[in-house]
Amino acid sequence: MSIFSTGASALYSAQLAIATTGHNIANANTTGYRRQEVVFGTQTPVQTGSGFIGQGATVETVRRVYSDFLERQVTQNEASAGYLDRYQQGMNQIDSILGDRSLGFSNTAQSFFSALNDLSNNPTSIPSRQAVLGAAENLTSNLSSVGTYLQSLQDGINVEIDSMVGRVNTYAKNIFDLNNKISAIQTASGQPPNDLLDQRDQMVSELNQLVGVQVLKDSNTGAFSVFIGKGYQLVGPAGISPLKADYSKEDPRRMEVTVGSSGVQLSGNTGAFGGELGGLLDFRTEVLDQAQNSLGRVATVLAQSFNDQHKLGTDLNGNPGGNFFIAPSPTVYSRTTNAGNAVIGATITNASALTLSDYRLTFNGPDYTLVRKSDGVTTPITAAQMAAGYSVDGMSISLGSGVPTAGDSFLIRPTVNGSTSIGVNILNPEQIAAASPVVASAATANTGGAQLIQPTVNSLNANLTSTVTITFNSPVPGPQTFDVSGPGTGNPTNVPFTSGGNISYNGWTFAVVGTPAAGDTFTISANTNGVLDNRNAIALAALQTNSTLVGGVATLEGAYSSMVGSIGNKASEVKVNQKAQANLLDQTRQIQQSASGVNLDEEAASLIRYQQVYQAAAKVLQTASTMFDTLLNI
Repeated sequence: MSIFSTGASALYSAQLAIATTGHNIANANTTGYRRQEVVFGTQTPVQTGSGFIGQGATVETVRRVYSDFLERQVTQNEASAGYLDRYQQGMNQIDSILGDRSLGFSNTAQSFFSALNDLSNNPTSIPSRQAVLGAAENLTSNLSSVGTYLQSLQDGINVEIDSMVGRVNTYAKNIFDLNNKISAIQTASGQPPNDLLDQRDQMVSELNQLVGVQVLKDSNTGAFSVFIGKGYQLVGPAGISPLKADYSKEDPRRMEVTVGSSGVQLSGNTGAFGGELGGLLDFRTEVLDQAQNSLGRVATVLAQSFNDQHKLGTDLNGNPGGNFFIAPSPTVYSRTTNAGNAVIGATITNASALTLSDYRLTFNGPDYTLVRKSDGVTTPITAAQMAAGYSVDGMSISLGSGVPTAGDSFLIRPTVNGSTSIGVNILNPEQIAAASPVVASAATANTGGAQLIQPTVNSLNANLTSTVTITFNSPVPGPQTFDVSGPGTGNPTNVPFTSGGNISYNGWTFAVVGTPAAGDTFTISANTNGVLDNRNAIALAALQTNSTLVGGVATLEGAYSSMVGSIGNKASEVKVNQKAQANLLDQTRQIQQSASGVNLDEEAASLIRYQQVYQAAAKVLQTASTMFDTLLNI
């Protein structure tokens, strides 16, 4: 009978081995499947007078071929690959529009300033003036279309965040449910449910690619605790702590990742998450926000600098120039949790000094604290300074209305909407202020050889167009001097004269070159009927090459080109890193699959081997049956 038992055990063991091999073959293409193998053991032998006689084989367990070390390597590389894949996708979206020369700011800006140069050559030409307005419309339309596209990317990111958070919560629930099933089965049977373990590992892998995870395994129950971000427990022994996609309390147009009923925000800082969600959030913070602010700054500086110069001229009807462009203004959001009703106002005072940063203003009671978000620089502001208007980085911040409560905060975004807010303010080509409001003339009775240089207007002054007379005195004794008479000048006398030196009063500056004779006079007065004057048109055209950005060190086109170049460089960097990470992930997966994956050739060989074992075990049973029959016959 022991031979029957031994043969039966061999037959059963071979049958389980064949079934396991078939299971491997069937799941060769199943994502996340780890190869399984049967672990054999010997049954307890029986002691006889001739020694211990073996009782056959037993199947101790069916084991997954699994390497913690290789699995961790794959997990780390999957999260990094997911991060870079999504980051690169964003870079491709933004680089494609900003890198398109046919759609770029530089072309439309060049056309606009070329039209101004044409106008300066023929300041009375209505077609030339209309061409300037048309080029201005094209320029602002280009800025607006690019700005609208960037905002559409922001809106798309909001939708993606909401979708990704939903997927994260679904994975978390499924992992928790599998934790319970696996623990119950292992407790009841003492054997690992390999296929359920594979399913859980695959879900963790997909969650890891989505958001980046850290996993801790309970040595007693085998349950996974899953952490994301900077230590937030998504799945634990008691259940899941789901994420929530919600609009920011600071910026109502911006979706953030929050948790809990109080809406504690997890996102917002670079590196808050890994995986695709981390790549999406970091792309938004590091690239998209900066692109919006940078393009908005170009539009804001263009509008303000052009308007400032345009106001210093006169139009075809002799009227002072007005705002040529609709100038963008800062955007201020009150935090939704503010208890007070204060409204903070912000205006641009010096566009050249604008940064690319946003700012957070917090009321501490009774004073304020301003934080520049790009570098964390903190500035205390008193209530008196706020009441008077506090100037910082090219803008003025003030308490517009209402009363703040301690703890209230406000988000100030000086340039974010600049590109979508700019527009052309004038429609009548006659309103283009191409002429200068003042003109200098020399008296016909002058006897010296001095020549005048027509004045340039520096600022609007109440006495700008008032008549001012410059009268030169005899240079003996000492250096030559002149007397000034006219409203707003203070009528100074014996002012030292330098040939070609600036003479400035009432918001204008002009110069006299050469040596005037005693008694020579020069008059600066209103440029009445100066329709042929082109000095302000020339000054407007010169803004193309004037350094009006970044504190006066960059031109409009230079700042735009720098932004495009920076994004292009970042896109190239991310592309290289993404390709390298993809190759590394492929390599680690190949190594992991070589250990845990199904090799069909190997399984075919195992199938033949176990088939032979099965046939041999059957022969043992046949032999035992023959022996038993012989015994009965005796």
